[in-house]
Amino acid sequence: MILKSVEGQLELTFTYLPTSFSRLAFLASVRDSYTGRYLHEGWAMQSSAEQVHEILQRTHKDVFNLVLKMPLVTICGELKGYLECLANTQQRTVTLWLELESYRDMLPEGMSRVSRAFFLSQIKMALKVLLTIPEWSLIQAQPASLHPLLVPPLQRHLEN
Repeated sequence: MILKSVEGQLELTFTYLPTSFSRLAFLASVRDSYTGRYLHEGWAMQSSAEQVHEILQRTHKDVFNLVLKMPLVTICGELKGYLECLANTQQRTVTLWLELESYRDMLPEGMSRVSRAFFLSQIKMALKVLLTIPEWSLIQAQPASLHPLLVPPLQRHLEN
């Protein structure tokens, strides 16, 4: 059996987690909520626990920053896809997440207060959208570049 590096194992794992949100959820799940240490028993056999922790911690921050930059409509779509893979119905899970705010566990350590607050507000809003409009197929996301300008461009006048 050929052992892969921790980075290789993480890359392989990410092939089965197609969205940034599902990757964020995975990374949060391998962090011990009491100590803040990232643990993965299988990968610890290939590298030191400290190296596994450092790689997962860095990756968690990187993926978090990707999610932070997503438009709300994209977060809604990725969150919906993630919730559909869970055992509960989507509506039950959304209601539970809004009540318990378990998505707070997805915050990596050391992020700014502004980043934390923005992420939490985006996730809370996405959950409310999914609770209100569970028929997601009615909403079509457009790439940001196709959104109409909110303010029309100023007309340039020729100087005399």
